[in-house]
Amino acid sequence: MQAFISEIVPAGSVDFSKDLFMKIYFSGCDFKCSYCNTPDLLETKFDHVVELKDIKKEIERQAGTVKGVLITGGEPCFQRQALLNLLTHCKSLKLDTIIHTNGSKPDVLKSLLKNELLTQVIMDFKSPFTKTFEKITKSQTFFKPTNDIMKDLLETLKLLRQYDEKTKILFRTTVVPGLLFRKEDFLEMAKEIESILCSWELKAFSNSVVLDKQMRNITRPTQTFLENIITYLKKEIPNLNVKIV
Repeated sequence: MQAFISEIVPAGSVDFSKDLFMKIYFSGCDFKCSYCNTPDLLETKFDHVVELKDIKKEIERQAGTVKGVLITGGEPCFQRQALLNLLTHCKSLKLDTIIHTNGSKPDVLKSLLKNELLTQVIMDFKSPFTKTFEKITKSQTFFKPTNDIMKDLLETLKLLRQYDEKTKILFRTTVVPGLLFRKEDFLEMAKEIESILCSWELKAFSNSVVLDKQMRNITRPTQTFLENIITYLKKEIPNLNVKIV
């Protein structure tokens, strides 16, 4: 079996754990966020085609060194069978298994959770489910309107709510001046996830690597700006587990 995988990083550090994780970067994504910091992974390319048997051998080689495997991208849920195959192999080696997803493929995520193949889900929570969503993700196609995509994301949130006691859930949101910066928008997002046992991380936009070159002219939000958002959210929803990273 083959898959579109652009890079494998063995025994690397991650920002959510003190342990070492092997990182696998899948190619292809259905979102085209202007501030995307991995624009080279948005499309599937023939030079990214690899044999899963070779990936498995590398996982086995690293099994004694790493705590687990992080599968990210791009959007890894585009490649369902490859995911099932690799995560099943990781589970057999008793490795932690983490997926970093945009949440647009609830059917794929459901199959992974149902088969107990995930230790943790990290989901990029892009925006509230308003007009802002399409402005940020540019995900609408001729075949799938924005409303249908947002319905899929709501289904993913519902799914995560069902599995939040078995699987660790982490949401991540990028604060972007001019796109996602209003306190009211973050409150709408908070209301969507407050009933989920989860953590939520807000991070400041960085213009060092972006899909849209015009985004390089946007200034990074200040720490004080982010802290004001956190203060506002915790005032409105005291038990919200949200922090700045």
